[in-house]
Amino acid sequence: MAITFTNIVVGEGTIFVGASSVTAVDLGATQDGAEISWEPDMVDIEVDQFGDAARIVNSKIKVSVKTKLAEGTLDNLLIAWNYPASKLVNAGGFKTLSIGIQSVYPEERYLRITGNAPGTTASVSKLRTYECNRVVSYSSSSHMMKRSENVAFPVEFRVLPDPSKTGAEYGTIKDVFP
Repeated sequence: MAITFTNIVVGEGTIFVGASSVTAVDLGATQDGAEISWEPDMVDIEVDQFGDAARIVNSKIKVSVKTKLAEGTLDNLLIAWNYPASKLVNAGGFKTLSIGIQSVYPEERYLRITGNAPGTTASVSKLRTYECNRVVSYSSSSHMMKRSENVAFPVEFRVLPDPSKTGAEYGTIKDVFP
């Protein structure tokens, strides 16, 4: 296979989150980009005659997206800590995030990440988009306020299947070429 240097993808992405693709908002800058993981869990079907697996089946899939939200806004903290939008109130010149007991059912959101696609060069811009219809911020998240560093909110989204999207239950990856 010949090496095509324009297929090497370099660059940052932009993350949009909302209740749907229509209401998704740009969360601002990220730190260290975004990591998308696809983790299949395979199970061996063993038979005595082989002493090994006669067949391997896919038992389950775990899809996740990890990033750090580099802008220390209360809107981003709300996303990282998986609070509903109703917990953030802007009134009387103050923006307040109420931290209280959460529902046992986590807040599901839409997620879109855009960045460079293969073939992007200094003169040609091509776009890759990851789109997921159901994500939940589901891991621990903490942040520090340091004198000489930005406050970044680590967030990990678990991508859940959307049964209404037959064949694309976990979402889509699109490369758009002008």
